[in-house]
Amino acid sequence: MKTRMLVGLLLLGGISLVAVLVPLLGALASARTQALALQRGAALTEIVELAATTDESRPVSLQRYLDRFFEVHGESVRVVDGTGRTIAAVGELVDAGRADRMLLSARRNLPQYDLPVVLPWSPEAAPIAAPVRRSSEVARGAAMLVVDVGEARADVTRSWAIALGAAVLLLAALIAFSLRFTDWVLRPVRILDAAATDGALGTGGLDAVPIGPPEIQHLSESVARMTRAREEALERQRGLVADVSHQLRNPLSAMRYRVDDLLADDPTSESVTALDTDLERLSATLDRLLALAEAEQRASSRPDHGASAAEHVTSADALVALFRQRRDLEGLRLVSATRDEVVVGCRRSDLEDVVFILLENTRKYAGATPTASVALRAEGDRAVLRVSDDGPGLPDGDLPLVGQRFWRAAVHRSLPGTGLGHAVLAAIVDANGGTFSVSRGRPNGLTVTVTFAGASWS
Repeated sequence: MKTRMLVGLLLLGGISLVAVLVPLLGALASARTQALALQRGAALTEIVELAATTDESRPVSLQRYLDRFFEVHGESVRVVDGTGRTIAAVGELVDAGRADRMLLSARRNLPQYDLPVVLPWSPEAAPIAAPVRRSSEVARGAAMLVVDVGEARADVTRSWAIALGAAVLLLAALIAFSLRFTDWVLRPVRILDAAATDGALGTGGLDAVPIGPPEIQHLSESVARMTRAREEALERQRGLVADVSHQLRNPLSAMRYRVDDLLADDPTSESVTALDTDLERLSATLDRLLALAEAEQRASSRPDHGASAAEHVTSADALVALFRQRRDLEGLRLVSATRDEVVVGCRRSDLEDVVFILLENTRKYAGATPTASVALRAEGDRAVLRVSDDGPGLPDGDLPLVGQRFWRAAVHRSLPGTGLGHAVLAAIVDANGGTFSVSRGRPNGLTVTVTFAGASWS
């Protein structure tokens, strides 16, 4: 953005500077040319007046004047009569053909006083001519003066150099002003962007920026108010989930004891058995809500996006051995697809929670005797966990919905579950700077891929 602003300001300033500089340079050259034309025109007029009073047969006085004129000014002069015969001359004519044409025009009463605009690259000499008249308006001869424009050209070059130097100084001042102006405008934007990034990562608050243009200050205040309101709403939401979950634990425990007493008195009661099942489901939902609130709190307070909270070394064999004997996973066949030990950039308990959630879902939804394959390997600078099953899987349209709170596939809604398992998994993974994705297995089933920071262990 700074580059775009600088380009715009400098382009506008440069165009304005050129729009002023070009006419100024032209005016300086024209003024010096006009002064030269007046000065040398007056000198030619004196020569014409002297030629008009000189006897063409005895032009001694005219020749003597021209000699003195050449000694002083160093400019060539030629005077001719009505037939074009030279009466007096001094110096040399560089372009004889052009001189003859100008003298012919002057003998026809067409004076040639105009000088081309003197520029730093103009020729060093420019001729002018005028008719010589004697007591009538009819020209009886002509005089030519070859004007030396070297001094005028030097004056124009000097004035142009001064103007261009001033333009360079103005351009430098414009660049300095543009840099300061863009810094003044964009510095609060950069501060606001950094604060917003830190706020999104949970490493700092977003405060108003008291510098820069008033509009940006007002914007920063509005964004800060919005961010504070959002953070307060999120904190209230997390606190509400945690408080409600904690507060409901005691009533649930009391209800559990009473239901257990009822079941002891009448084990065949269907209503009491259904109530016990509902209590189990409600208790599981509260446990998952507490886990979700805790994981989301950790994810929002990570010191740096993508950084792991801790590291540990494990393998797929170790994970399979840990869960193979658990009673809550009975009926699930576990297979280790890899044996290498890998450095995993997360807490050991978090990785175990992730694997348990995936295995529990496999046991619930992948059929009567499902098989889960656990693979853990290092891929580049990432530790990749893949858990695959041989169940029926999910339709392609349901895959993007996995991980939404309380979402359950239509084929699973009649089965026990809370719809929070993958939401908790996603929060745990995010708290450790990782990612997760769900895809169809081959030839069937589901494959969940979770990545953390990591490396191979040697």
